[in-house]
Amino acid sequence: MYVIHKKIELTVCNVLCKLKHTVEIFEFIESEEEDELYKVISNQYLGVIAGGHKVFLLQPYIKWGKDKKRNTTPELQMAESVALVESLPYWKVIDKAFAPLLSFQKKNLLGSGGLDNLLNKIKQNGQITAVFISINLLKHVQRMELQNILGLPIYDRYSIIIHIFREHAKTPEAKLQVALAELPYIWKKMGEVYNQHSGQINFDENRKKLLRTRESKLKKALEKLKENKKYSRNRRKKFGFPSIAVVGYTNAGKSSLIKVLSEDESLKPRNQLFATLDTICYEGLLPCRQKVLYMDTIGFIQDVPEMLLAPFIVTLEDAIISDVIVHVFDISHPDMKAQFQHVEKVIKPMLNEHQSIIYVANKCDLIEKLDIDENTIAISCKDLTGIDELKLKLEEEILKATGRSVKRIRVKSGSLASTWLHKWTTVINLEPDTDNPEYMFFDVLTTDLTMNEFKRFLKQ
Repeated sequence: MYVIHKKIELTVCNVLCKLKHTVEIFEFIESEEEDELYKVISNQYLGVIAGGHKVFLLQPYIKWGKDKKRNTTPELQMAESVALVESLPYWKVIDKAFAPLLSFQKKNLLGSGGLDNLLNKIKQNGQITAVFISINLLKHVQRMELQNILGLPIYDRYSIIIHIFREHAKTPEAKLQVALAELPYIWKKMGEVYNQHSGQINFDENRKKLLRTRESKLKKALEKLKENKKYSRNRRKKFGFPSIAVVGYTNAGKSSLIKVLSEDESLKPRNQLFATLDTICYEGLLPCRQKVLYMDTIGFIQDVPEMLLAPFIVTLEDAIISDVIVHVFDISHPDMKAQFQHVEKVIKPMLNEHQSIIYVANKCDLIEKLDIDENTIAISCKDLTGIDELKLKLEEEILKATGRSVKRIRVKSGSLASTWLHKWTTVINLEPDTDNPEYMFFDVLTTDLTMNEFKRFLKQ
């Protein structure tokens, strides 16, 4: 019995380790020549960040009309843009300006007056080495026009976020998804160059071939990643581990919350945008002693094209299938409303009608007056305010979502049946049978399906 019990423990441990770390290495092989050529192409369209930049930040915004943003302000957008730039090592915003526009689609983006003002500002500060135009995607003709006039490299939000992803991608899984996220941008820019010259230039066939080959290899690796995620999900189901996905805007405190809930000291949250690019499982215990898996996920951000985050949807969807979703948001952030609405817009289409969402207002210790919905739990990962309330709510929703309830079962002490219950159910209490000391009463947390399996086990 001891050997059987130890084998069971080892099996569970192995499963959890496989869920926490990527089993398969999702890498693709390129020759040194291919790698060097891709770097040239990438640097041409995405820019180079090595050594850092002193940045002039231009924050365009639509001043009126149907495309005007009404759930945020240009000032809040500017603050996020500064945070994006300064997420990169040795990058610093040293000057900035707003650009009220009617549209982002004009060939020159800015009018002649706006261009003159921008040029004068940059000339007045000899330290500036790059310009960040904070819209999701500049057209190639817009970027080249600005680059020629200003004489400095130009970056948009897509290119800046890609560089942040590159800095933070440490695992093969994350690096694969980042590499895939780069390609739509490069293809788009190459296509715009071709169209701009009306097809009269020789569109470098070697480059096209290299990108197609690279894209094919990456997509095959992504398919393997999907298979791995499916395998891990099936293992979770087989061993009956309920799962809780923690989602939210970038830097809302998802990893900090999971560290508090799981009490996993190996988790090191960072105060950075996009600090988490992988979906990783962390084991934890609910107050009723039920084991659960907390799924950490990539953060969301506004004003980026869907194609940028598309490769990460594979791992995000795997997490979203969880029994309970926790949407954590930074209640102290000035742009909280827009951030919250953006996350809701992205995740709602992925959910089924039976999934429960728990709304968690993090960083409540940073505000004086709390104004939240009655269905929202206010917490602080820093001073642990509201954590006990959240744990009880998680327990309630997990038991409801997985059909678990408490059952009392009388079995012989030290029997195979007692070992089975320890393995396949959550034992929350043990009491001796006063009428017969050879027997024990087990209070276990389990499902009806597991109880039927237990009955079949007893008949063997």
